[in-house]
Amino acid sequence: MNSVVVRITPKIEQLLADLVSIRSVNPALRGAGPHDSEAQIGTYVAKLLRACGVEVTLQEVLPGRHNVIGHAPRGRLGDEKVILLSAHMDTYPPSLDGGAEYEPRIESGSLFGRGSADAKGSLAAMLAAFITTLDSPYRRESYVVASVDEEYGLDGCRKLTSHHMRPHLAITGEPTSLVPIYAQKGIVRTKIRVRGDEVHAAYPAGNNAMFAVGDVLNAIATFNGDLALESSACALGPATVTPTRIESDGDMNKTTAEVCIWFDARTLPGTSADDLLQRLHLTVRDRSATGLKFTIEPPFFVSPANQCSTGDPLVKEFFRKIEAVAGHCSPDVFSYGSEAGVLSSIATASLVFGPGDARYAHSPGERVELSEVAVAAEIYGQILTSP
Repeated sequence: MNSVVVRITPKIEQLLADLVSIRSVNPALRGAGPHDSEAQIGTYVAKLLRACGVEVTLQEVLPGRHNVIGHAPRGRLGDEKVILLSAHMDTYPPSLDGGAEYEPRIESGSLFGRGSADAKGSLAAMLAAFITTLDSPYRRESYVVASVDEEYGLDGCRKLTSHHMRPHLAITGEPTSLVPIYAQKGIVRTKIRVRGDEVHAAYPAGNNAMFAVGDVLNAIATFNGDLALESSACALGPATVTPTRIESDGDMNKTTAEVCIWFDARTLPGTSADDLLQRLHLTVRDRSATGLKFTIEPPFFVSPANQCSTGDPLVKEFFRKIEAVAGHCSPDVFSYGSEAGVLSSIATASLVFGPGDARYAHSPGERVELSEVAVAAEIYGQILTSP
């Protein structure tokens, strides 16, 4: 970014400040208040788009929680490509007491506030680009979406796939420091139930599930070793399974009937959640003591992995436009989840791109550089119009 001089227009700066000032905490997250949702910010986005003459659809995802979908038809000189710009409205709860994080402030060229990086900086840039290009005769048919529930269950983008849009390129706005992310790992979250005999500690006979947990954890470590030997075609590194929590109903003098081992798995493009869990089941079965009683629960959360072709003509065009505006373009991959994997089911190519540094997301000092927001808006605007 240091190689580019960008004029920060008050309009986009004010738009971002408005978005940050509206509390839009995902109500499903720990720490959310009883009245939290994306409803108020969704109303703001819909009103803004309608005031510019944009056709707006409110798509109900969960009771009282709607995706906001703006649509612009193709200009008379535009080509037939369809572009989707999508960023989520929901945020994590504030890290500070009171409402200080909803009072956006600007310091040293950055706007501070909850959601500024993840992902209201992207949303502001997308809205600005979408509105700015409405009157261009070269405008491609396009959609801009402000989605709900990205931070918890991805229900917003899952619902979006039921819409009739079929974009050639879907761009998910997340803090990537203006680096286009063409591949990402998927996420699978579930637990392994290990069963044993519930007995008094004074008479410790039978199968103690606590001892069996050691076998299961060792089997997971072995499985990770096997995964580490498998190469990734897109430099993502291996798939992984990471135990995150162990729970039981045991007591001071009573063994537990069941132990639950929660885990977070990261999958590679081309591998489904079912495939990974089937392999894990076989490894645990084969590497544990005879008679181990266990089950792997169906996942309670799945975020699909994603990989788009960097040779796709529209993807290549997007990369060229990033380089032309930002001065450089270095496509990369990441191990996080995002909406891009879900949106790949309706888009020819799906990738992630936006302003902001992910290190600041969800933190007390969450911020985004205003120059990056302005550059992102220019790049989004470029891809919304034909060459």
